Amino acid sequence: MSSPTDTARKAVRRAALARGLSWLAAALGLGFVVMFLVQAGLFSALVPQEPAPAPEVRPDQISAVQSTVSGIDREQQPYEVTAKRGWQDDKNPSLVHLEEPEGRFRRAAGTEYTIRADTGLYDTGTRKLDLAGNVILERKDRFAARMERANVVVEEKRLVSEGPVAVTFGSGTVDANGMQITDDGGRILFLNGVKARFDAPQAKGDATP
Repeated sequence: MSSPTDTARKAVRRAALARGLSWLAAALGLGFVVMFLVQAGLFSALVPQEPAPAPEVRPDQISAVQSTVSGIDREQQPYEVTAKRGWQDDKNPSLVHLEEPEGRFRRAAGTEYTIRADTGLYDTGTRKLDLAGNVILERKDRFAARMERANVVVEEKRLVSEGPVAVTFGSGTVDANGMQITDDGGRILFLNGVKARFDAPQAKGDATP
């Protein structure tokens, strides 16, 4: 027959075992809940995420999409220079690099010109525009001059090109190794090895089918 002391010891062991089993059941239940949250994607949403890397930024550099520079020239005519993208030079803040620039100019008589290129560099201080790559100066339905480089003084509508220039117009072509436009766009001078070809006007009655 068990003594009162043995009975008390057994009761204590049973109580301890019951508490241990209850803690184990709680831990297993918590484990199932955590697994459910992980599978549902909720737990990962609550965990702090690593911050995304910051985009590369050049301090104090101006960059813009669809850049536009406009003003009034010395003939009091409006001009505008647009570009697909523009960004400020790293070393000289007065210089703006241009991607696919296009300039629009107008003479006092109303004649309009456009000039475009692959790249450009605009000086906001001197208002000079340096163009490079597939430079095309055009007056719609009149002529088109093609060159690789050109320097334009925007306010004076003055252009200088020191390389090969090919001009096509309604009655012929002109090829030269340089070109200057002065007098607010009113005077064009071809330089160095100029070759011009003019189409002879068709004689009356000489109709070609």
